[in-house]
Amino acid sequence: MARHRDSASRSELTETTQKQESDMRDKSEESEESVADVETVRETLDSLDMGGTSEAAEELEGSMDQAEDAGVSEFHEREGQLESLHGESEEHGSDLERRSESADSDASKVSDTRSRLHGDAADGGLAEAEDAAKRDVEFLDEQIRRAEEAREESRRELEKHQARINARSNT
Repeated sequence: MARHRDSASRSELTETTQKQESDMRDKSEESEESVADVETVRETLDSLDMGGTSEAAEELEGSMDQAEDAGVSEFHEREGQLESLHGESEEHGSDLERRSESADSDASKVSDTRSRLHGDAADGGLAEAEDAAKRDVEFLDEQIRRAEEAREESRRELEKHQARINARSNT
């Protein structure tokens, strides 16, 4: 009798995909907040006249630089967390691909078996088995697509954030 090796339910796989999509979206939003804070500090620093005393100007600039550095540090922490989420998503995608290949192989084996039958008695059950495997392939391929799209969108956003963080004021 065949074994259900390391099977996972469709709902478990869907839940994992959805959680990863949500986690990447949330972390990207947090990253955006860090970038916006850094840009706000930079814009404020650029707008300062610093026409008072040299001591105050030096202190003001130093404090603003510290605020910018703290924001950049926070961004890099969130960037690392997001990259870790990307890695987890890639692992999940690889698992989904392995499962899809297995289901596709099962569908092919059942189809081959159906073609070797001499009578019709067993064909109905095999047709159902083949359909079940094909539905599984479709489901898994959809999960793979969703995971890839979420990961790629998250990476595009991260690249935009990195470019903005690395930009320096020209004034």
